This record gives sequence, C-alpha cells and structure tokens, in this order.
Amino acid sequence: TIIWGMKKDGDVWDGGTILDPKNGKTYGCKLTPAADGKTLQVRGFKGFSLLGRTQVWERVSP
Repeated sequence: TIIWGMKKDGDVWDGGTILDPKNGKTYGCKLTPAADGKTLQVRGFKGFSLLGRTQVWERVSP
C-alpha cells in the first residue's frame, strides 16, 4: 500500500498519506483525477500543499 486514508472532497481526494518507496518517508497527499479518466494528478507535500510536488500518473490500458 502506498496511498491510504484518502477522503473524497468534491472532485478531489484529500486528507490521506502517500509513501515514497525510494526512501520510506511519508507525505500528505491530494489526488485530482482528470475529467477524461486517463490521468491522475498526485500531489505529495509536507505540512502545506504549497510545499510539495505533483506527478501526473497515466492509466495503463489492460
């Protein structure tokens, strides 16, 4: 498990935690799905969401 504790807030999932598997550290997390369902913005942060980094994850075709 790398993401847990997320709660839906409108179109965004917030309030959870994400694990960085490279260093074992945990960060606050915010997930924003794209309207087309093909990408997910994953924001990890310490403390405030402004102090973090966003990655875009793409859905893999089955």
